[in-house]
Amino acid sequence: MRLSLYTDLSLRLLLYLGAAEGEAWTTTPAVARTFGVSLNHLQKVARGLTGAGYIEARQGRSGGVRLARRPEEVRLGAVVAELEGIGCLVACARGPCPLAGRCILKHALDAAERSFVRELDRYTLADVLAGPTGATLRALIRREAERPPDD
Repeated sequence: MRLSLYTDLSLRLLLYLGAAEGEAWTTTPAVARTFGVSLNHLQKVARGLTGAGYIEARQGRSGGVRLARRPEEVRLGAVVAELEGIGCLVACARGPCPLAGRCILKHALDAAERSFVRELDRYTLADVLAGPTGATLRALIRREAERPPDD
């Protein structure tokens, strides 16, 4: 299974916000610079995660984004399932396939997808941030905070 760029960026944004100190507001340009990703894509992701209730967003000079939930409450499988959808690895109705309803392949792929999400659900954002990923992100965030603002 391959995750979409949207889901990849969503997970990165959640990790960054989870690693940020306290409940500080962070700007999407700072996150985009840290990961070297498109600001436009990241802003779209932020809107989606806000709508899904994973992050909060605030406009204006003192605005930005921050986690809306504690990292211990964010299960990675739930995030991926919500963003990617479940049961979508193959679309039997597209075509339509003459085997639809009589083919074990769709059942096998759906079961594998559910297993993938279940395995991811064993981990929270806090679990991932507890190891070297969190330490590296916190160092990147400190480095970003020391950068002079863009003009």
